[in-house]
Amino acid sequence: MEIRIENLTKAYGDFRAVDGMNLTICDGELVGLLGPSGCGKSTTLFMLAGLTEPTDGKIFFGDKDVTKIPPEEREIGLVFQNYALYPHMTVEENIMFPLINRKVNKKEAKERAYEMAKLVHLEGLMDRKPKALSGGQQQRVAIARALVKKPKVLLLDEPLSNLDAKLRIETREEIRRIQQEVGITTIFVTHDQEEAMSISDKIAVMDKGVVQQYEVPQSMYLEPENLFVAQFLGMPEINTFSAVVKDGAIYCGQVKLREISGLSDGTYTAGIRPESFEVREDGFAVEAAHVRMTGRDLLIYFTLDKEPLRVLAHSDLQIEKGGAFKLGVRQNQIMLFDADGSMIGKY
Repeated sequence: MEIRIENLTKAYGDFRAVDGMNLTICDGELVGLLGPSGCGKSTTLFMLAGLTEPTDGKIFFGDKDVTKIPPEEREIGLVFQNYALYPHMTVEENIMFPLINRKVNKKEAKERAYEMAKLVHLEGLMDRKPKALSGGQQQRVAIARALVKKPKVLLLDEPLSNLDAKLRIETREEIRRIQQEVGITTIFVTHDQEEAMSISDKIAVMDKGVVQQYEVPQSMYLEPENLFVAQFLGMPEINTFSAVVKDGAIYCGQVKLREISGLSDGTYTAGIRPESFEVREDGFAVEAAHVRMTGRDLLIYFTLDKEPLRVLAHSDLQIEKGGAFKLGVRQNQIMLFDADGSMIGKY
């Protein structure tokens, strides 16, 4: 089911929680709505679900305008952050509940419930109550219950936020597997960029109710359209600093980073991702102010002409606090942004 969002707006007085959103989600895609708290992503999801009425704009599921259609007639499956399972019911009864509610006969409801339980790998736990399940298992029950109605669209609101780190990774992979097996168009809300980037076909990054960029995750990471997206995506965060372009070169303070052509002299905001530096003998000299081991990598803090920056290097590099080394920047990895925050290019 293709989803088309046209000029979608939700206003509360003068405050616009969602402001003129335009988005097309192709049939069978998994799309992440990503952004900081209060950016409008959950409001968007609730408008898609029919739980919140838009102030303006339209929502289409396929060719059908569903903007004013009630939730129960939209053919959606909805999974909330807190799972919302019935504690007095077994797994089987929880999954069957939407079908029993629709007066589907018990035999068929049970067959479909077991079909969904098999899909989410819960077939051996059908007699258990929710309190006897792990957080990840409860989440899969909620997904099975949402899918048992055979909806055309699956909507997930912060589906992994109540899980610990290890379980989040496992469960997000499960969500992706289930989504691909069923082939259902899915939209999920998250503030976790790693979560969104790891399983989404596309990501819509939002800020202050506005979609800043809608793109394939890797393309967005490599080619952010503006400074907000560049800073929001990436762990550790991108290095940003004031850079001067003069006489065909980019400078950080008095340190020449790169010779370039075709760009007017002036002051710009530069962005260099920590992994875009490289240790090399012909680079500029720096000193490690602090070194943090992150497992496979070293995160090294240093100062370049008074600018505090970070480099992500492989942990086999023998550098300690106070140690001197030389750095350069990989080709086409210096992002320059204009005064409005729009990206000019990579140099």
